[in-house]
Amino acid sequence: MRDEKDGMLVVRAELSDRLDSLQRAMARAQVRDFSQRIAAIRTMAAAYGMIPVVCLCDAFDRAVRAQPRGCPAGLYFERLRDAIGCQAQGEEASEALLASISIRLRA
Repeated sequence: MRDEKDGMLVVRAELSDRLDSLQRAMARAQVRDFSQRIAAIRTMAAAYGMIPVVCLCDAFDRAVRAQPRGCPAGLYFERLRDAIGCQAQGEEASEALLASISIRLRA
């Protein structure tokens, strides 16, 4: 059990590093480059059953493709950080995180 927890700490750290790198590059990245990098995060998260991260990556990618310069990227980065650290890994956690973005967009 401890090895599993330690392994997930490593995975979460790697995902956080990738997300930080993506956020730093966001201002100068092309949409295609962004999509490839978010897909890499999504793929790694999917391999470890991190459903909320996968769902948020999908939503973030769609938002950037729809509005490359008008996407509220900060909201997505914040929620992705939450999802990476989230212990709950089911659909309910995904829905809650996506709903928090939706609520903030309407405010």
